[in-house]
Amino acid sequence: MTTTTLRKTGLALLTAAALFGAGQVMLLPLRVNAQTPEQVPVAAATLSATGIGQVSGTSVESAAGALMMSIEERSSGTDVQGAVKTVQARLAKMRAALVATGVADASIHLQGFNIGPNYGYAYPMPAVDPASGGMNGAAPPFATDGMSGGMGGATTPSPVAPSVAPSVMPRPMPPPAPTGYMVNAQLGVDTNGPEQLATAMRVAIDNGATNVNSYMKGVSGNSTPPDSSKLAPAIRQATAQAKVMAQASAEAAGVTLGDISSITVLAPTPSYNGGLSQSVSWQVQVRVTYALK
Repeated sequence: MTTTTLRKTGLALLTAAALFGAGQVMLLPLRVNAQTPEQVPVAAATLSATGIGQVSGTSVESAAGALMMSIEERSSGTDVQGAVKTVQARLAKMRAALVATGVADASIHLQGFNIGPNYGYAYPMPAVDPASGGMNGAAPPFATDGMSGGMGGATTPSPVAPSVAPSVMPRPMPPPAPTGYMVNAQLGVDTNGPEQLATAMRVAIDNGATNVNSYMKGVSGNSTPPDSSKLAPAIRQATAQAKVMAQASAEAAGVTLGDISSITVLAPTPSYNGGLSQSVSWQVQVRVTYALK
């Protein structure tokens, strides 16, 4: 750079500093080294496909179930001891019937035992008070008129309101009183599979149980992933399937598959079959990515 160029550059910098200090903004042109479309890197086109391999018959599963039921008994009057004895007898009969179908006695559990009073109102209800003409001493809804024949013959209520308050105040309704007792027992039954669960439910209903509900407690048995000797064929199956799918997709798109750029093998996952998990199989997924020519 020559001396003249340095002087011109320094003068320009001094001028810019002066303008900036004076509160003015000066925009200077910037040089951008933009890349042409030919220079922008383009990511290599790829095509990926996922295949599934399956290992079946690794184990036979058993779905355990549970049954919940209620047994109720109501008594009249004060004979609560009679209701308790009746429920206890029904529980013993229910247990014996379940054991007879193959349910283990240790699998039958008493989940709850409740005793509570039943309330009701005493009958007959209090009679109409003759002094006021209303129930429980309350004033009648309309005043009677002697000329019109009273309540039954009047076509409209009398417009004349009573000049004095009723001498008898309304009496409150009596509170409800215990009319008997209810005894309720809940029984739980653990079963070893759907067949025993269905049998236990039928026995419970036939022996007078109410509110019978069931649910599956999960899958028991061996759910350990298969060893490598069983996984290897499934992985080969999944890889071959992924290749076929990728080739078909490339032909449909009008492109050509190149070399494999990556292969991903996912961990095996269980797949329970038969609705109530009677058996289990394992699935292996292989994802293969190809470069395109």
